[in-house]
Amino acid sequence: MDIDARLLDLTREDLPRVQELDTLVWFEVVPGTEPEELVHHLDLRHARALERTGPALPGEPERDRPPLVGVYSAYDLRLTVPAPGDRLRTVPVDGLTWVGVHPDARRQGLLTRMMRDHLHRVHERGEAVAGLHASEPAIYGRFGYGSASLDVKLVLDRGQELRVPDELGTAADAVETHLVTLPTPEGTAALHEAHLACAATSLGAVTRPDAFAATWYRDVPKARGSKEPRRLLLARRDGALTGYAVLRRESRWEDERSRGEVTVDELGATDHASLLALVRRLVDLDLTTKVTLRARSVDDPVLWWCGGPRSVGVVAIDSLWLRLVDVPRALAERGYAAPADLVLEVVDELCPWNAGRWRLTVDGSGAATCEPAAGGSAPDVVLPVAALGAAYAGGRTIAAQVPTLGVRELRPGAVRQLSRAMRGDTEPVGAIGF
Repeated sequence: MDIDARLLDLTREDLPRVQELDTLVWFEVVPGTEPEELVHHLDLRHARALERTGPALPGEPERDRPPLVGVYSAYDLRLTVPAPGDRLRTVPVDGLTWVGVHPDARRQGLLTRMMRDHLHRVHERGEAVAGLHASEPAIYGRFGYGSASLDVKLVLDRGQELRVPDELGTAADAVETHLVTLPTPEGTAALHEAHLACAATSLGAVTRPDAFAATWYRDVPKARGSKEPRRLLLARRDGALTGYAVLRRESRWEDERSRGEVTVDELGATDHASLLALVRRLVDLDLTTKVTLRARSVDDPVLWWCGGPRSVGVVAIDSLWLRLVDVPRALAERGYAAPADLVLEVVDELCPWNAGRWRLTVDGSGAATCEPAAGGSAPDVVLPVAALGAAYAGGRTIAAQVPTLGVRELRPGAVRQLSRAMRGDTEPVGAIGF
């Protein structure tokens, strides 16, 4: 069945239709959630949908407004990337979310239509970078997104030995920690303060918008059931917050012996001592046997404090996917690890303003300019826009994408030069969910 649909902006009146479509797409129901409560999670400034046209179909009730067959929204996020002078900086990222297509409307180009609409609107707002988490990894590469970071899961035992240098252990002893409950107003305020401070020091970290900070971990008691409320473990030094962990414990017993588990959805710290102090507390919680840390990186200190990958059961999946919506601006907004002077020929079918040749010039401090290449300039590297997105956070190298995304080197040594210039000092951390 071919679907005829029109694009429209969403308002509060559309929230029941959004909830209906969301349930059809994801077949998950959160007990106790009313449609009007979606406003706490859906940014209506960026929410768009495809509304089916035509009469009701057999078996459908008559209604004032037809059903939605596609939806998307976005958040105003920020991403921590390399900056000139071996520093870090945050840049705006348009975080695509709530993407869904009705089961009857798949394979009819509706997702492509929404993606084109989204990216063109991002460009019209003057934003340079877009990002997302992919529900299925095969979907978004064809829209110019590149997988830019990994979400590394570490599983620690209770009482796990953490082998650290003596001076680091001593510094961690000076960090105080305490536990509070989310989502109280005081707890969410402390979480957001710590979240922003820690993200500024972590390559690849994504920060949620201020407008949604108070509702990001909104609690629905009916949906939570017998689970405990989320807890927030905070680290502080000299009165200042230096780290945090968002966690929930699950009570389990076997033959009258505790087998509780701790799941940590977010873990951040401004320094290694605060990170160590938090992990020490997490592996020492009573009535638990296992601690799962999500959204870590492949060179996370915790992994090596525990002895390496075999000690923590490493599992890695794709985390943040990035897409350059304005190539010259995006490349000029981040810093670089080495000088470079290259002409890049970018291939981009969905955002034609990106397609063409750009001269990227990086000085000795790591600051860059990116301008249209002079007429007749021969390209040094030809690459799809997804390759630049994959490398943007400082993790995946351009060189590694020669066999995976079809990067082509036309001047010997150009790919190596671009790879080394875009590389970060550490692997980017896994991004928060959005």
